[in-house]
Amino acid sequence: MRVLWPLPPSPDKNRVDASFLDPRYPEWRKAQGLAPHQHPGVDLNLSGTSGDADLGYPVVAVAEGRVVHSAFHRVWGHVVLLEHDLPGLGRFWTQYAHLLFRVAREGDYLFAGEPVGAIGKGDPARPYLAHLHFEVRRAPLEADFWPGSNVDLIREKYLDPEAFLKAHYAPARRFYRVRGVFWTPARQEVEGVVVNLEEPDRAQVAVRKL
Repeated sequence: MRVLWPLPPSPDKNRVDASFLDPRYPEWRKAQGLAPHQHPGVDLNLSGTSGDADLGYPVVAVAEGRVVHSAFHRVWGHVVLLEHDLPGLGRFWTQYAHLLFRVAREGDYLFAGEPVGAIGKGDPARPYLAHLHFEVRRAPLEADFWPGSNVDLIREKYLDPEAFLKAHYAPARRFYRVRGVFWTPARQEVEGVVVNLEEPDRAQVAVRKL
């Protein structure tokens, strides 16, 4: 099971500029003439940048899953929402918002590290400074769902993305499947398959039950 940060190639490239339920966030919104809502995700930028310097930087899927939504929204800009169901982590959803453009389409199945889009500025009519708004959700909410000031709802329906990624970061190219098929030389179904692709010239396969 592979879990990555959304700005490649490594965690240290990801700078959190607004954290989950960041106490500064409502005040920032008030200063922008907006309602003082809470923050259900994190705002990420590329380490060592400022302003719009990371506009267009690639954004990747943090874990394998299916794209259940890919569209442009007012305020949100381009949005991609993935559904995941992984051993040990269960079912969860990740949302990538304010994208400059999308390369993931609805129905696509992505592996961790495959491209989703690029860092953008949100709605062109009222752009932000470039950043990625990233969420990890416990529930199948609509793509542009916004919980406002309801902290209890946020704690119920969302996970802290920074804590989630720090706890589960696993960059090794290992992929688990409940079932698999081997041809050796006849067709043989197996259970519990782990494929390790860390070595580019040799795939390593572990099988729980023949």
